Amino acid sequence: MTQTTTSIVIFLYNRLFDPLIQGNFWLYIKDYICDPSAEVRFHVVTYEDPRHPLTAEQKAMVETWKARGLEWTALTWHPGMSLWQKFKDVASGLVAVGRLRRKGYRHIVALGSVAGSFAYMCATALRMRLFLYQYEPHSDVSVASGAWDRTSLQYHLARFFERRSAHFAHVIASGTRFMGERLKDDWRVRAEFFRIPTVVNESKFQFDPAVAQGMRDDLGLEPDQPVLFYTGKFGGLYYSVEIAKAFAWLRDHKPRLHMLIVTPNEDDYVHGLFDVAGVDRAHYTVCHSRYDEIERFYFVGDLGLITIPPGPGQEFRSSIKVGEYLCAGMPFLTPSGVSEDYIHATEQDVGVVVRDYSEPEIRKAWPEIERFLSMDIEERRRRCRDFGIEYRGFSSLNPVFRRAIGALIKT
Repeated sequence: MTQTTTSIVIFLYNRLFDPLIQGNFWLYIKDYICDPSAEVRFHVVTYEDPRHPLTAEQKAMVETWKARGLEWTALTWHPGMSLWQKFKDVASGLVAVGRLRRKGYRHIVALGSVAGSFAYMCATALRMRLFLYQYEPHSDVSVASGAWDRTSLQYHLARFFERRSAHFAHVIASGTRFMGERLKDDWRVRAEFFRIPTVVNESKFQFDPAVAQGMRDDLGLEPDQPVLFYTGKFGGLYYSVEIAKAFAWLRDHKPRLHMLIVTPNEDDYVHGLFDVAGVDRAHYTVCHSRYDEIERFYFVGDLGLITIPPGPGQEFRSSIKVGEYLCAGMPFLTPSGVSEDYIHATEQDVGVVVRDYSEPEIRKAWPEIERFLSMDIEERRRRCRDFGIEYRGFSSLNPVFRRAIGALIKT
């Protein structure tokens, strides 16, 4: 009997090789591509930035995927926040998806709420079944971070399309139970909901003692010197100078504490924040890394930082850093009210929870932080990694994603 293959559009409002794509969502797609028995095939639509051309290695990867059945349409991203620039992106996306619809594609999967709004416009106009993956209220988060005003046109448009896309979708996946409750209980959305937190490649973040020791030697760390670890941006959707101040307050309790930072921000900017906090540059290190080798920095850390300020909409977010920290065997510090992570930190004994990054909260958290730093390191790593795989690991979440795809294509 001939196997029936279903054609699905993967709509990404990102570059194909954006690390947030390759280290997260693309794990699922690659698993399908490498599975000769898979009953689906994909045509991915992306928005490429000419400032980031593909490397020779990336081109070779694309050719390998194409040989296994993947098709790719690369659109050009129009930079800027103006509605005119976004309209051009929407228009080019609609044209691209329209061509695929004429070829028989009836299903579309979008990553994130912005791409989901674009895909919703395509799906309604072209009568396609829609799967909103990693659906979060981008409008609420943007207001909470100060990026948008609640009276702005951007906010009202984003919120309008977020709701409309949710009510139109056949399948929705998001990282928290809170998003499922809002969709089902508050908005009365009929889409089939799947709780899928941001996924992590647990094999990539498997602790390697030799790599860890080499990194510690390169960084000039003393034997058994405890390391606070942070990877990510400063400012915008995240804390900025508050991170530096928190480290300064913790060093009052543990003067040997060192902080390792891996960030896309410029060194001078980061140094400026720590200068304001009164932290000498000898007590922290600023590094930069490509995603394909970033795990070696994780192996140095003893406690990872989650720096999302609490506020409206933050309970719906699912930070990939939590999963990476845990799979690398590292507990984490997080504000309460962010994702479900603050609940699991306490229930699973894999992290420390504070209300925010204020001085009273950070100082009050020190005994719990010290407990993790003093814990048997092998026991700490085992506990964190075991739960990290269960909570965020690809091996645990891939079956759930496949069930969501099955729900999308069922007749």
